[in-house]
Amino acid sequence: MLTDYITPADIKLNLESTDKEEVFAELTELLVKKSPGINRSEVLNNLIERENKCSTAVFPMVAVPHAVCTSVKETGIVIGISRQGIEFEPVEASGSLNPIANVIFQIVFEKDNTGSHLNILRDILFVVSKPDFQERILKAQSQQEVYDLLVELES
Repeated sequence: MLTDYITPADIKLNLESTDKEEVFAELTELLVKKSPGINRSEVLNNLIERENKCSTAVFPMVAVPHAVCTSVKETGIVIGISRQGIEFEPVEASGSLNPIANVIFQIVFEKDNTGSHLNILRDILFVVSKPDFQERILKAQSQQEVYDLLVELES
């Protein structure tokens, strides 16, 4: 379950960043706070490299930037919420407008545990596909409220 990997402290309710690379850096600080052994530069470089291969804006208003990093000893997930939204590239080259992500699930995976990757991505898709997910998460007023919403939607 997604909530096995996060706590309310892993949620940034009001992202300050205005573009995706700034968001990656802002959320990486949460990851480093959670797991001090994580190499910031490696995380940022790997996230940007992954994003350049294919956009991680995978659902309306939601992006899931993720990367595999050798400095990561266990999977780390943090969540950022941007009321104004962050512009990501369209998933398809023919997309006329860039998708705007308001909810960003940033994930770093350890190198040798590829089995958890698909399960976590599946769990995120399950939660964000709930009919009122976007509306409810953007109305949340606290980290605990966001966390409680995730717990509820996973049930």
